[in-house]
Amino acid sequence: MLKRVAAVLWMLALMSGWAAGPGSPSADGAPKAYVGLFKDDAVAVIDTAQNKVLGTIAVPKGPHGLVATPDGRKVYVSSDGASTVSVIDSATDRVVASLEVGANPHGLAVSGDGSRVLVLGWGSNRALVIDTATDRVIGEVPVAQPHNGTLSRDGRTGWVASQQQGATALVRLDLTIWKEVARVPLDKTPRGLELSPDGRRVFFTLAGVNAIQVLDTATNRIVTQIPVGASPHYAPFTPNGRWALAVVQGPGELGILDTANNTLAGTVAVGKAPHWSMSSSDGRTAYVTNEGSNDVSVVDLASRAVTATIPVGNAPRKIAVQPVSGAGVTAPAPVRTAAAAPSGKSKSITLGGVTYADHGIKDVRNLSKLELEADDYYFSPTFLRGKPGRAAPLSASRMNAESRTDSGEGRRILWP
Repeated sequence: MLKRVAAVLWMLALMSGWAAGPGSPSADGAPKAYVGLFKDDAVAVIDTAQNKVLGTIAVPKGPHGLVATPDGRKVYVSSDGASTVSVIDSATDRVVASLEVGANPHGLAVSGDGSRVLVLGWGSNRALVIDTATDRVIGEVPVAQPHNGTLSRDGRTGWVASQQQGATALVRLDLTIWKEVARVPLDKTPRGLELSPDGRRVFFTLAGVNAIQVLDTATNRIVTQIPVGASPHYAPFTPNGRWALAVVQGPGELGILDTANNTLAGTVAVGKAPHWSMSSSDGRTAYVTNEGSNDVSVVDLASRAVTATIPVGNAPRKIAVQPVSGAGVTAPAPVRTAAAAPSGKSKSITLGGVTYADHGIKDVRNLSKLELEADDYYFSPTFLRGKPGRAAPLSASRMNAESRTDSGEGRRILWP
């Protein structure tokens, strides 16, 4: 049975690893975040459990828009310096399709049901719709210099920021009849916009205006604005619509907006020139791209504090975060790790709602052989940190009778 335990560990060591590249899974199946690196012509893939970059995916020049489908299976990336939208399979983190959409595509938006992606063709003066089931363009509507946009849950209604000089506006599209059905003229250039989960409001920003604009979709009128500070860029909603997360570029802050009364509830200092934000699907964590400091700030929304800063590459702009549940995505579990403890003096760790004895982490990347202790339904160390594809012989220094049973820890060990 000792050989069997060692074999199980050896196989798990091959499957685990921190030095990951595209296609590598995140720790414990945690959601991944995808960040468009505008100056690197690449998309960085972040493991949200470990808050580190797993690898990068090359895309055509100038990744501008980036969205993930609600089931977490696909990521769509538009390239401003090309005429394509790249489709990334999140299971392999590889580009599996390249869709021609016309010159200089800017922002992307995905419908709440995941059926459609809206492409804003700034250079081609049109808004196009991609069917995510077939990855084909199924329709388009003329819009002058569309920059960013947002979609209703069913993908049948779109709002688009038109940046046509002298005629800037928010344009409402009916994507069942493929026509513009309403227009809200603006005296400033519209930037980022987002439809609330209930479909009743659009929060959007204007160049040179230090407030979030609030549009009532029932009347197609701007009903109020929320002062937030110099140069706000984008204010997406948390999934339940309770908060909106405004990136404020001037002071380098994330503004947390109370959507119940349209007020600024608090601010969190992030990096330089924040560009975009996105919350986790449970609404507890915000991820902010900082184009000026080349990193991503991870913000705990309950404590309103930055808990991690992740270097990602040059000029991070758009970001999308996989959901914590859904097809092909494993729900993240809270993970607490500690330094290796002496045998018999373990701490506990909870993974997936199950508590285990934690006897620490061992870095085996530079070891040719590892000796471990197997006793009382535990291994010490409990976790191995290794390189994918590298084998290391294992032996056990202690092993009692209980550990030899088929119900022992060798079948239950989990790897971060």
